[in-house]
Amino acid sequence: MKKNTVIIFLTYNSQKIINKSILAAKKISENIIIVDSYSTDKTKQICKDLNCKIYERKFKNYSDQRNWIIKKIEKNYKWQLHLDADEILDNRAIDSIKIAITSKNQNSYIIKRKNYFLGKKLNFSGLNPWHLRLFQSGKATCEELLYDQHFVSTNMIKKLNGYIHDINPMNLSEWKKRHLKWAKLAAKSLVNETGNKNILEGKLNFDPRQRVRLYKNLFYSLPSAVRPYLLFIYRLFIKFGLFDMKIGIKFSYYHAFWFRSQVDKEINKILKNKKSNLK
Repeated sequence: MKKNTVIIFLTYNSQKIINKSILAAKKISENIIIVDSYSTDKTKQICKDLNCKIYERKFKNYSDQRNWIIKKIEKNYKWQLHLDADEILDNRAIDSIKIAITSKNQNSYIIKRKNYFLGKKLNFSGLNPWHLRLFQSGKATCEELLYDQHFVSTNMIKKLNGYIHDINPMNLSEWKKRHLKWAKLAAKSLVNETGNKNILEGKLNFDPRQRVRLYKNLFYSLPSAVRPYLLFIYRLFIKFGLFDMKIGIKFSYYHAFWFRSQVDKEINKILKNKKSNLK
């Protein structure tokens, strides 16, 4: 007989935050699974001390890791809740999830994520807050993208209350190092270097994730020379990043302007290499 709910975390050297993330998740279910990519810090010991089941698996990409564990455990649990190591559920989210997993519905659920930058909460700044994280086994998979992946479900999509707080304990140097890596992955996905499959379609409908995907597709149809500037202005003024004060301005610059400039550089490298190979 299937157990009701399991909560899955992906980890790698997550000792700074994983304890708080697990303790919040345990208010929903004691069934916690960790998929660790061979951490070299105290992450695994912390998870063992909290009675989590741990799998170690080499990290290829986010989608590959998520889809592997989704398939591996789907016969053992009715509901799956997927979180990152630095994501902490607030009490409203916990209560809302408890109601969802005890109902008889066949829905999958999206929930808002509250973002943090350099340890400070962002209330504005324009990031897509909605993410699908709760679904019944066999009813969802992760997009086969290298960057900006969403879960895709065959069930009706409903909204949960509360927030996932993406605490993100990195300093600026660590953040930039990670995003330089992500810029390369984003570029490969955008030029379809990996044969993207199972993709969340961008369109105007009730699912806010699909609306954002549509806007993103339109954004990348603009000339690359103006894209980072327009996104920076959009985040700062249209999405009220200024209301987050200094941290909002700093985040808008690094995430909208600096990061998207890096993505465009990587896209240009790929396209240049393609042209060279055709000669």
